[in-house]
Amino acid sequence: MIQTNINELVPFLAKCKAIQFGSFVTKSGRVSPYFVNMGLICNGEGLSLLACCYAAIFQKYFANKASNLFGPAYKGIPLCAATAAALHREYGANISFTYNRKEAKDHGEGGVLVGDSYAEKKQVVIIEDVITAGTSIEETMNIMNQIPNAKVIGLIVAMDRKEKLGDGKSALQQVKEKYSIEAYAIASIDDILKFAPEEYKEKIENYRKEWGVDD
Repeated sequence: MIQTNINELVPFLAKCKAIQFGSFVTKSGRVSPYFVNMGLICNGEGLSLLACCYAAIFQKYFANKASNLFGPAYKGIPLCAATAAALHREYGANISFTYNRKEAKDHGEGGVLVGDSYAEKKQVVIIEDVITAGTSIEETMNIMNQIPNAKVIGLIVAMDRKEKLGDGKSALQQVKEKYSIEAYAIASIDDILKFAPEEYKEKIENYRKEWGVDD
């Protein structure tokens, strides 16, 4: 099921322009022949497909181990909610979800968390969109480390650019080692390469050779 989802997902991302091909300057200053913006998945078809992919990864690696999904604001909010729904629909798993506000609410229920408030201990899997340098993951872990009943055991991202950082490792590899958690990606630059237009394949291959990490 996971491979089937990937085979459907990457062409869909290209179709809805969530993957674009051309020349793009990344935050690191590298000139990339492709750019990924998961925020452009903004209809029911795309969100359902993506959620099924997250759910399949979760079911394979975290079933009976994790009890909560955490979606960092803002893009992680619809992703964790849709994934929880997909897990229930596809696998009968009733997993809670939580997301954060960028700023604490000072009225009503207050606080920065919405959803499962971790009144009881939870094994948590973070749901993210794209990982390049791992900056947002570090921010999320800083939040989660302040919650006594939330123990992060895993991370699932939609897209891993597999780019080497200062130590020669990718952000996903660094996350695994730094936080001692399991971390998985639905798709990566290698999957993008399979479905890229012919005129961009050589550029993506060269970019992968220059900046990519070994599997």
